[in-house]
Amino acid sequence: MNTLNPIRLGLLTGLPPILSAVPNIVLLAAAADRLPDPLATHFTPDGADGFTGRVATMFVSAGIGAGLAIVFTAILLIGTRRGAVLRRADSAADPIRLLVGTSWGVGVFVGVIILAGTIANLDTPDPAQVTLSGWAFAIAATAGLVLGAAGWIVAPPSPVGAAPAPAEPLTIGRTEKVSWSRRTASPWMLTAGVVAIVMGGVLGFVAQPLIGVLLAVTGALLAHLALLRVVVDQRGLTVGTGPLGWPRWRLRPEDIADVSADDISPLRYGGYGIRLIPGATAVVLRGGPGIVVTRRSGRQFVVSVDDAETGAGVLAGVVARTD
Repeated sequence: MNTLNPIRLGLLTGLPPILSAVPNIVLLAAAADRLPDPLATHFTPDGADGFTGRVATMFVSAGIGAGLAIVFTAILLIGTRRGAVLRRADSAADPIRLLVGTSWGVGVFVGVIILAGTIANLDTPDPAQVTLSGWAFAIAATAGLVLGAAGWIVAPPSPVGAAPAPAEPLTIGRTEKVSWSRRTASPWMLTAGVVAIVMGGVLGFVAQPLIGVLLAVTGALLAHLALLRVVVDQRGLTVGTGPLGWPRWRLRPEDIADVSADDISPLRYGGYGIRLIPGATAVVLRGGPGIVVTRRSGRQFVVSVDDAETGAGVLAGVVARTD
């Protein structure tokens, strides 16, 4: 980690979200005579439903940019000290580039949306009549993707850490059957899902039925994904989410080249949940022990689970028996 300059990394990660707020602040100051006060700052499909004073909007823009900068920079610097940004030599996942690219992309997306809202207020006598075109979101998303890719390219690669040692395979006879399984859960995802379901029900009943339904469905999906079951048997590795065990991943023994147990860092794979990143698929509900499988194609599959060493050893034994 000595090769990483924390000041440079902090600026590279935190400065773009701050700069993305500057155009909106400049427009609010330069076009004060063309803007209503307060401005329409929150929109629904039917039009504006939230209003904020012009000066207050400046502070809000600056606060959002600074808040994003602080969050992403703190994640990166804390991860640097704890070794969570180490890149495995056998993995294409790059935590530093992923986090810098996300910071740039999210910062620009939010900045463009806020700027588009201010532009929509120009020369409007009644802010209640202001609407925000769907094109604003399309342009913001495109700009976010482009700048996110630029951040990935500009960011320095993560230092390479030692790859985990292959798991010691359990000796399994040709006619023996073996099974290992563990259940794991993410308490914060489960709590957030339940809260969202309750809020969606209340909101749908007293105010906006459609928004309430969408919030409740989102909460149910989050709660479903917070539960995980990992099974190793003669069929290979099976990972299922939620009470229904779906989505489900199954890796057959003949498709597996290597198995190891490792200390899983969510930052290394782009965060919590189901992550699809270059070179790897990760199902990460929390940091800590997990099973890392390298397929014969070279792509990795990672799942966080307790007692990962035992599970990896059983899976390695199944693969060895297949070979």
